[in-house]
Amino acid sequence: MNPSFEQTRKPVFSETDMAGIVHFASFFPYMEDCEHEFYRSLGLSVTNMCDEEGNSIAWPRVHASCNYKKPLHFEKPFIIKLEVVKISNKTIEYRFDFTSTDKQIIYANGSVIVVCVQFQDSGMESIEIPNNIIALLRKD
Repeated sequence: MNPSFEQTRKPVFSETDMAGIVHFASFFPYMEDCEHEFYRSLGLSVTNMCDEEGNSIAWPRVHASCNYKKPLHFEKPFIIKLEVVKISNKTIEYRFDFTSTDKQIIYANGSVIVVCVQFQDSGMESIEIPNNIIALLRKD
C-alpha cells in the first residue's frame, strides 16, 4: 500500500481571483503545505531533516504539474490527498487529489517529484534517500 495523507483546507480570499475562484498558482503552495504536514505526521520536518549520520538533507522539486478539472471557490472546504506513488533511490513522486469534502467533486490532480540532496561547499548534490526516511515512508 502506498503511504497517503489527507488535509482539509478552506481557500482564503488572497488565493482567489476577482470571481472568487482559486487561482491556478495557489494549488502549488497547497501541494507543498500538504507535503510538509505529511512529514510532520511522520515526526519529521522538511526544514531540519537528516540522514542516519546527522547530515542535513533537503528535497528540491524537479517536476511539478497540476491538471484543473472544476473551479474551487473562496471559503469552500476541500480535501487534499497526498499519495506517495513512486520511490526511487533518489526521488519521491507524490500525487495530489483535490476533492470536495464528500469526495464527489474532483477540482484538480497534481504531481510533484522531489530529489533528496545534501548541501556541499559546491552546492547541492543528489544522494540516495536515507534508509530511516524510506522506512517511515514504507510503514503505512
